[in-house]
Amino acid sequence: MIGALIMTAALMGSSAASETGFDRPDLLALAEPAVQAELASADQHVLVVRHARKISPDCNGMSCPLSAQGEAMVARLGALIGAEPVDRAYASAACRTRLTAAAGGRDVVAHQAVDGYAQDCTEGETISRLRAEAFEETRTDPVRWTLAGEHSNTSCLWMIEFAGAEAAGEAGCNAEGRLEETAYGDVFWLYRTGEDWHLTVLRGAFEVEAE
Repeated sequence: MIGALIMTAALMGSSAASETGFDRPDLLALAEPAVQAELASADQHVLVVRHARKISPDCNGMSCPLSAQGEAMVARLGALIGAEPVDRAYASAACRTRLTAAAGGRDVVAHQAVDGYAQDCTEGETISRLRAEAFEETRTDPVRWTLAGEHSNTSCLWMIEFAGAEAAGEAGCNAEGRLEETAYGDVFWLYRTGEDWHLTVLRGAFEVEAE
């Protein structure tokens, strides 16, 4: 059902997206028609995604892998992004966020999952880079396309940082700055026009049915 709804939305938006000459037409086709023109004219884009589905809902360690469904979600995300790699890919240090951000076709630059928690994806390894460094690079050294793989809570940090708390709340972040535990497959699309950042959401864009 989810796949059918996404396909219908894509077909409805595909002609408008193709007419713009936009460099990520499959993503643009999933956006609400009312924001497609603004997206197409934006100077900078940051795609924030919660990691794809894990091998088990209660697997929360840094090394927790993706399930087969999660791997299919990553493939779906990569197809939406297209053959041209993103300019930058960021992720928290967890394996599942790194694997999801790899859909961008670019080497993933990892940061601590939570400030002060240095554990890396690989047991025994640590990481010192902070998420704030990714934020700073995004602001001061902009590139056209960035993909950020995060968690249910840290996805909201990107939205709050760039679009503000109100926009993040409208996108699904609760008062604690966290997405619903059942929220998978959404693309939180931050985009900049001039000096202003905006946020739109592609609901279920890279969700796939479990086999």
